[in-house]
Amino acid sequence: MEQLTLVLLFVTSLNFASAGVDGDYWTYSGELDQKHWAEKYHDCGGQQQSPIDIQRRKVRYSPRMQQLELTGYEDIRGSFLMKNNGHSVEIQLPSTMKITKGFPHQYTAVQMHLHWGGWDLEASGSEHTMDGIRYMAELHVVHYNSEKYPSFEEAKNKPDGLAVLAFFFEDGHFENTYYSDFISNLANIKYVGQSMSISNLNVLSMLSENLSHFYRYKGSLTTPPCFESVMWTVFDTPITLSHNQIRKLESTLMDHDNKTLWNDYRMAQPLNERVVESTFLPRLSKGGMCRQEEIEAKLKRIESLILSLDKKAVQASRPSSTGGKQPISPLVLYFPQKNVESFAVVNLTHPMELKSFTACMNVQIPPIRDLTVLSYSTSHDNELMISLGSEVGLWIGDEFVNLSFDLPSSDWTNYCLTWASHNGGAELWVNGVVGKERYIRTGYIIPAGGRLILGKDQDGFLGISVNDAFVGHMSDVNIWDYVLTEGEIVEQMSCDNGKVKGNVLSWGVTQLSLYGGVQLQGEQVCHRDNNNNRETEK
Repeated sequence: MEQLTLVLLFVTSLNFASAGVDGDYWTYSGELDQKHWAEKYHDCGGQQQSPIDIQRRKVRYSPRMQQLELTGYEDIRGSFLMKNNGHSVEIQLPSTMKITKGFPHQYTAVQMHLHWGGWDLEASGSEHTMDGIRYMAELHVVHYNSEKYPSFEEAKNKPDGLAVLAFFFEDGHFENTYYSDFISNLANIKYVGQSMSISNLNVLSMLSENLSHFYRYKGSLTTPPCFESVMWTVFDTPITLSHNQIRKLESTLMDHDNKTLWNDYRMAQPLNERVVESTFLPRLSKGGMCRQEEIEAKLKRIESLILSLDKKAVQASRPSSTGGKQPISPLVLYFPQKNVESFAVVNLTHPMELKSFTACMNVQIPPIRDLTVLSYSTSHDNELMISLGSEVGLWIGDEFVNLSFDLPSSDWTNYCLTWASHNGGAELWVNGVVGKERYIRTGYIIPAGGRLILGKDQDGFLGISVNDAFVGHMSDVNIWDYVLTEGEIVEQMSCDNGKVKGNVLSWGVTQLSLYGGVQLQGEQVCHRDNNNNRETEK
């Protein structure tokens, strides 16, 4: 009982960093929202408030700034409280975690918490912004000056009292396994005041890969009472979580009003006379433009391309002597480089209402991760998406699964994916060989009425990122609204032009509209299986 009391007292002392002092009530929006914090908490109207917008052109490069040395951040055993405090998820950290170099004094860890978005299709929720751009979420690891002050409570309002390490999150296709347990545990602390104990923690593995590139400035707590006592270290390299992990972070916890906890971030505050320093020369875009200007320029280019290239449609069939459509073959799309403008719109004549499907394709790609072959979206971005790389990524109805294979190759490769709603089973076939069945979205139906494109993830359709864009060659992309037999899948590797074509997307028949420099080529692509040796004809 004595041990439990000590833990509860310790947690109460931590809550102020994201929940205010002495249980005082405040909100991000509502009765006492952030616009009115300064009326009750006067420090919130100060001249050194956080967060800020880091404008890379105005950052001062300081090569002599000392790198951080983090001690005790590796695998730790013990009992660590994870709690929903009504404003965020907070994890108690042991006093063995310290910043031993990088500041004039040693700082001891207290807790870490996150900030995220999610409200009204708001995709981003970091507190600090970079050239006006907000990342998906942000992690704060809070420390106090343990050389000068005996406790966190003593240090919290002193000018040199606190040091916070901040990390941005971005989203990707693949699950970050270092966050798997953390994300799954959110359901156990759904309601305000609920908590659970974590027995082991490896904070270092949850941080950015590059800890040498960071920004430094003097600021404040980002929640009431907004004491201007924080030396901020904001790391340049983001942490990647999967789309599904981000969505679970945004939608699991409830706030004090028993509503979904969304958009728990403070807006950027004026920099005033402060200077942001960095340990590296921040990379600017071509011509010295910052990211905001680059995005605006890309949006204008996309608009221009849509207006000027819309007539560049490939009528991928010719009339036959019987009056029907005869496929044009061979037909190969070449994506010369990753960029936001290059994609192909599929002009569907068959609705994409799928209780099951098979999707097959021949591709020749470089050894790069996250190359989107096709994406289908309705009001949701990820109704159906297939990406290639070291693994094959499959999105169905905003859920994601990895399908692994062992075939590193820069040659032409045949992929077929199947999925059936009744049991959620998904299988990957690579050059006619099937892998282990995985399960996703049992009972789900992919709805009609969406847009199907090749070569781009529609999450980033307006051109903010090229990370998921396709580069290389693709051909024989076919989609059926049923699961092919084993023989029909193996037949997709053959050179026979009479092999079965998709009834949703029929390669060489379904019309495509090409944008942004996608090239139409006429290589012959097929596979012959002869004594288990694959031959590719071109």
